[in-house]
Amino acid sequence: MSIVENDSTTETVNNTILIVDDNPINMKLAVSVLESYNFNILVSLNGNNCLKQARENSPDIILLDVLMPGIDGFETCKRLKADPETKDIPVIFMTALSDTEDKITGFEVGAVDYVTKPIKIDEVLARVKVHIQLRQLTKKLKKKNILLQEEIQQRIIAEAKLKKILQELQVAQKEIIAKEKLAYLGTLTSGIAHELCNPLNFVQNFAQLSSELLDEFLEDLTLEINKIEAEKFDDFTEIINELKHNTDGIYQHSKRAERIIRMMVKHARLDSSQLQSSNLNNILTQSLQFAGQSLWEKDKFPIKINTNYDNSIGKVLVSYSDMIQAFINMFDNSYYALKTKLEQQESTNQDFTPTVSVQTCNLGEKVEIRIYDNGIGINSKIRDKIFDPFQTTKPPGEGIGLGLSLSYEIIVGQHHGSIEVESKLEEYSEFIIEIPVTKNIDEVRS
Repeated sequence: MSIVENDSTTETVNNTILIVDDNPINMKLAVSVLESYNFNILVSLNGNNCLKQARENSPDIILLDVLMPGIDGFETCKRLKADPETKDIPVIFMTALSDTEDKITGFEVGAVDYVTKPIKIDEVLARVKVHIQLRQLTKKLKKKNILLQEEIQQRIIAEAKLKKILQELQVAQKEIIAKEKLAYLGTLTSGIAHELCNPLNFVQNFAQLSSELLDEFLEDLTLEINKIEAEKFDDFTEIINELKHNTDGIYQHSKRAERIIRMMVKHARLDSSQLQSSNLNNILTQSLQFAGQSLWEKDKFPIKINTNYDNSIGKVLVSYSDMIQAFINMFDNSYYALKTKLEQQESTNQDFTPTVSVQTCNLGEKVEIRIYDNGIGINSKIRDKIFDPFQTTKPPGEGIGLGLSLSYEIIVGQHHGSIEVESKLEEYSEFIIEIPVTKNIDEVRS
């Protein structure tokens, strides 16, 4: 309890003082006076007993004699301060030693004050009151510091939670906006595609019909070769062939325009409505087979395929057909890089084995997929743009620049994965893909 002061008297309530002195006369005097001020008094005749009582009773202050049998007061104080349970208890030395050196020693071992014998009760009482008040204020301050630290920690936790919630809200907001944009884009693209496909069909049909009519006309003209001058026949033949070449070109470019429109429609309609539990290793195997059948085998293009699949990868929830499309597009990119490099190497008579390597690794919450080829690599100037729509390095007519963009939308946008690219020009390219291991539809849509 604290010391209570008023205008007439000063009294203390239930503060505990441990008096340590081997002189019974000094002990009796100190006890009688301090008890009259309502202090709880504990007594000890030596240092060892002092240490024991201090740990057991945690007094508010210790009045400690210096010269005692066994361990002296300086050593006792040093041990009190070394013990975490007693180090905060104020110690006032009581001793007949009055040399400055002894006082310095007392303060060095941890005492808060020093009174000399013969003891003056008023002086001891005044010092005891001051240090008990300081002790109580220190306890209050320590308690407030603990509460303050707890409050700070709670605020840090609350701020972290709020920050996480804000980030989740921002992500959700972006996803909602993206979905709304995709929905609008899908509707708009579908409408445009419908309007464009009809005239494109007419263009293709009329181009084919014109080509067939030109073939018939050329056949009829050949039958009349004897009736036409040779020079005019050659002119007519040349014009017909040019017209046929033009109509064939119109047909091919209209078909390409149709493919672009279909790819744009597919790009705009990506969603996670057709998710199913699938094995990514199997998807990669099938994607390689489809790519080989549609690209490599068609051109009789020899490619060495290396696969290293992690069999610990279980089934995950993905859009099966979209994921196959994403990997086929990436293998198509590797095919073009390898084919280009092979043509370059053949022109210089250099040995080159076109190689595609596919590796998977179970990362626990994610699956890592690496697709490597030793083709022409990617120029660092365009590496950050290769996933942009309509970004292509292929010559006109060979690519529309939506393959890798579509793969990015499927893997990153649709399945919340990631794609990184490492490449060295004229040496290799490697796509590093990570896909979250989701087990149910709610995880994907959340």
